[in-house]
Amino acid sequence: MKRSCRHISSARLTALVLAAVLIATGSLYASAADHGVAVKKSGDDIEVTVDGKLFTRYTMKCAPNKPVFYPILTEEGKPFTRQWPVEPDAAPGESHDHVHHRGLWFTHSKVNGVDFWSEEGSVGKTVTTRLSGIKSGRDQGGFTAETEWILPDGKLIARDKRVITIHSLPDGGRLLDFDITITPTDGPLLFGDNKDGVFGLRLPDSLAVNPAVKPKVAGTGHILSSTGMKDGDAWGKHADWVDYWGPIAGQTYGVAIFDSPMNFRHPQTWHARDYSLFTVNPFGLHDFNLGEKGAGDLTVPAKGSLHAVYRVYFHRRDTEAAKVASQYALFSKPVPVTKTPTPLCGKCK
Repeated sequence: MKRSCRHISSARLTALVLAAVLIATGSLYASAADHGVAVKKSGDDIEVTVDGKLFTRYTMKCAPNKPVFYPILTEEGKPFTRQWPVEPDAAPGESHDHVHHRGLWFTHSKVNGVDFWSEEGSVGKTVTTRLSGIKSGRDQGGFTAETEWILPDGKLIARDKRVITIHSLPDGGRLLDFDITITPTDGPLLFGDNKDGVFGLRLPDSLAVNPAVKPKVAGTGHILSSTGMKDGDAWGKHADWVDYWGPIAGQTYGVAIFDSPMNFRHPQTWHARDYSLFTVNPFGLHDFNLGEKGAGDLTVPAKGSLHAVYRVYFHRRDTEAAKVASQYALFSKPVPVTKTPTPLCGKCK
């Protein structure tokens, strides 16, 4: 039987090999994008996907005077935050109070006497000036954002650096670490005693604890703190962590915020409202009935800085089932790295 064969030139062979490499590389890139935490620039924003699905964006486009994380989505693509007013027609019937409650943010209502929290009237603004350190990975990714604090007259009073890390957990949970250092640029910086601050989010109406507070809200959510305070009793109290959980699109989800033991005034106080506003605020002591007028004031010296670290745990199920306390223990007491070699077998010593 005569065998037929075709001669392939070296040039053609090289081209075929290159094509194969490109195909394999493309598959590799596709695989990397579909698995793990992918962080990338999208115009002026940062976009974060987990296993190929959008988790959140960090953007200046959703609020007039501050950068926010919006949207923040469950694995099924349902919102962890109220959609109004960013998407005013996305969820008919949503509550329309507090127009400045957008996504997840960091700011305060009384900095050198100026309101950076609200959006209406003579207010300050925090503006993203640089995004860097963008990295992706199988289990985590992140970026660094630099921000300027600007008064209504255009005067710069501070800059901050925000180091953001997003972790993907095996059970589908997400961790968002927020590490911020604020540095004055024009003399001392006074964070005044006021309840409206500083780091947190407005959750969906369905998680609200007390529907009577806002007439349109029909929530069945719950609040639980590390000290055992529940629902409305958690407001204004000190705690290592607070968890806010309830139904989102027919399933139980929760959001817990962790206060690092390294933070000033730890354990900090919580502006956790029963109508689904959820923030940690160490500056509201008088407003929280925990001291005299001005008890929550904090002055950052002209040549000093203010550093704080928070973790947000987005989870399925309620506080106990999601093991919020255990997650906080991992955050607050990281497992030390040991230099002792691991034995190769049970008999080794």
